[in-house]
Amino acid sequence: MSTTAVQRRRGGLIDRRLAARVSATRRYLLTAVGVGLASTASVVAQAILLASVVSSVVLHGATLGAVTPRLAGLAAAFVARALLGWAGEAAAQRTGAAVTSTLRRQLLRHALDLGPVWLGGERAGELSLAATRGTSALTTYFGRYLPQAVLAALAPIGILIWVGAEDWPSFLILLGLVALVPVAMVYFGRESAARTRLQWRRLSSLSARFLDMLRGLPTLRAFGREAHGRREVAEATDGLRQTTLSTLRVAFASALALEFLAGIGTGLVAMVLGLRLLGGHVSLYTAVAVLLVSPEVFLPLRRAGAEFHASAEGQAAADRILSVLDVETEPHEGREDGRTESVEAPPNLDPGGRAGGSLARGRVALSAHRVTVSFPGRATPALIDFSVEVRDGEHLALVGPSGSGKSTAIGLFLGFVRPTTGRVFVAGHDVVLAEAALWRHLLAWVPQRPHLLHGSIEDNLRIADPDASEARLTRAIELVGLSHTVQGLPKGLATMVGEGGVSLSAGERQRLALARAVVRDAPIVLLDEPVAHLDAHTEAALRDTLGPWLESRAVLVAAHRPELVARLDRVVRLGTGPDASKPGCEPGSEPGEGSEAEEDVAEAASQ
Repeated sequence: MSTTAVQRRRGGLIDRRLAARVSATRRYLLTAVGVGLASTASVVAQAILLASVVSSVVLHGATLGAVTPRLAGLAAAFVARALLGWAGEAAAQRTGAAVTSTLRRQLLRHALDLGPVWLGGERAGELSLAATRGTSALTTYFGRYLPQAVLAALAPIGILIWVGAEDWPSFLILLGLVALVPVAMVYFGRESAARTRLQWRRLSSLSARFLDMLRGLPTLRAFGREAHGRREVAEATDGLRQTTLSTLRVAFASALALEFLAGIGTGLVAMVLGLRLLGGHVSLYTAVAVLLVSPEVFLPLRRAGAEFHASAEGQAAADRILSVLDVETEPHEGREDGRTESVEAPPNLDPGGRAGGSLARGRVALSAHRVTVSFPGRATPALIDFSVEVRDGEHLALVGPSGSGKSTAIGLFLGFVRPTTGRVFVAGHDVVLAEAALWRHLLAWVPQRPHLLHGSIEDNLRIADPDASEARLTRAIELVGLSHTVQGLPKGLATMVGEGGVSLSAGERQRLALARAVVRDAPIVLLDEPVAHLDAHTEAALRDTLGPWLESRAVLVAAHRPELVARLDRVVRLGTGPDASKPGCEPGSEPGEGSEAEEDVAEAASQ
């Protein structure tokens, strides 16, 4: 989207894109504006009642009993204003909570819809900052700035109308100075927005660099380059410091300008009213009432300016959040319409007790029909005219040299990769059109690079099925040959593993991923290079223990060495050369690493 289009859709100081994204806040916005207008009315009532009491006591010598009703009304106006202030804060808090939860859900859901391939091309630190601090910063924008901006356009008009009815010279003075406030707000608002966007970009860059350095710290230390990483972070931090100071200077200058205009306006009104009061051209009641109300003309405008600067970080973060939400999922050729199957997600447990559900015997579990997959920026497609079919209980291996598209094929059936042409089905459900919950419960997947979360071994196993019993977890550990390892740990299954399973070896991480698939207990098993980090002895032991468990399941294994699966019904070779990634009939197994496209799919999916 061009910069001009973005500015046009922002529509000035209020971003209409944001207001449209979080429609649930509209009723809170109306509530906040209503509370603000009622509070303004109570201010006018206070001024009228207080001026009346002062005038009656000073000029007419009224007794306490005579002014008691007005004093009671004045107290009620004070109490009403305090209660309205509390209601406004409560509405702001509710708005902030609604905004944060709604935007985070939208951001997470859309990121999942875009898939691991898209996520693999983004900087994790920057996205994390937008999803956490960015959405939190928007609470000020929705909860405080938007109501105050609307109130700043309405409240001064109402007060000025009342002042004009009471004393037109004061009205003209206030009107002339109030007219200058929007000019100052627009100028300083644009300066602040530009500097805050630069500040947010540098903060995002710092977050991304810092996370990248933490992840790559072992590599940097191995090559003696940790000083270079520290220098990059230090430079990014210094740049952020400079832009932050620049942003604060603009905010302080804006506050000074608004306070100056408000002070000048109130001072001029007080001076003119005093001279006219001495000359007998205005009553004491009118002079006191107008003087009390005059600062309130500028108050909504000053608050709107202050809240704008407080919400500037949120608006800058919104650019990044909306850039993600505006990314469209990849179009798929050959579709007549965009309709999706709308069926309730099936339960996690079927009557047979299998966590992932079950398939009818002999039913087609996986099928791909004339699929071509092209990645942006790739000169050649990752898969060309790919067709395959796996029935329930059948074991099929995809083999081939590097660059043949094995990981891409696995990604198709997981929904991580969208076909450019052709159709992909899981248990009869079109992967592109059907809701993911409708068919993903049938899949158990072991990725090429399994990702383990920071937590215990048990936590990482329960990702597959949170309701799994201790017996199922123990059986899964035994099947993959990790029982002796786990028993030797201080806390057994409760032993903590670091982010990415840093405390485990590569082979242990791979077997833990296989154990997770066993816990999943789904009728369709997808294995992507499952023995990449295992020695021949461990591989042979796994083949013996996992064989019976895999026997009744539909298995698709993509590997240079598919020997982990004891029974292979068919082997499909993905070729090379001009017709690379077209399936062939002859089995083959060549060592080597995956293609760049396959590496991207595997790396993104594992994260």
